[in-house]
Amino acid sequence: MPRRHPALSTATVALLALSPLACRKAETPAAAPAPPVAAAPAPAEPSCKEGSQRQHPDGKLKECLLAADWVSGPYTCRMNWSLVLHPDGKLKECKIAGTATFDGLVIKESLALYEDGKLKRGVVGAPKTFGDVEAREGDWITLSPGGALSRLELFGGPRTIQGYPCQGSENYFHENGKLKKCTLGVGFRQGDKELPAGTLLCFDESGQPTEPCTLMTP
Repeated sequence: MPRRHPALSTATVALLALSPLACRKAETPAAAPAPPVAAAPAPAEPSCKEGSQRQHPDGKLKECLLAADWVSGPYTCRMNWSLVLHPDGKLKECKIAGTATFDGLVIKESLALYEDGKLKRGVVGAPKTFGDVEAREGDWITLSPGGALSRLELFGGPRTIQGYPCQGSENYFHENGKLKKCTLGVGFRQGDKELPAGTLLCFDESGQPTEPCTLMTP
């Protein structure tokens, strides 16, 4: 009589059927780790003309004459002009290619920056109004650390600023926007005085004339 094998339960049959799949799943190799993200390349060191370098006390580059254009963030500093860096290596001054924009103020040709990257001084590339004072293309402007107009160096002939015919580079402003100093471009009558062109006028923060007035007057 043939030997009869014991019957297998339905659950056992199901487990036997799934065991090869379980083995194959266990043998699936783990996914390869993602390659590390490459760090952004550090800015290239400026190329300076031989013998033109000056260093900060810690030995870092302070100033040199560029032998090639140098890119610092959004600015391209032009070769054959002076480059000046802050002690931390950030751009301080250079002649730029194209233009740079600071809160709607367009600067061309030359710029100087504070350590926090805000504009300190530059050549105006498009007209810009500061309160009741207009800076025109070609003017040099200096801003305070807070962004207020501090100095206006006029390109071209005399221009009326807050009622005075000013000219040249010695035109300064208080932090509140009032004229602080102005060099007269033409003769001007102030009270009972006839003031000749070239006279330097000084004003307090309310706009009233003050004396004595010299370039050294604070």
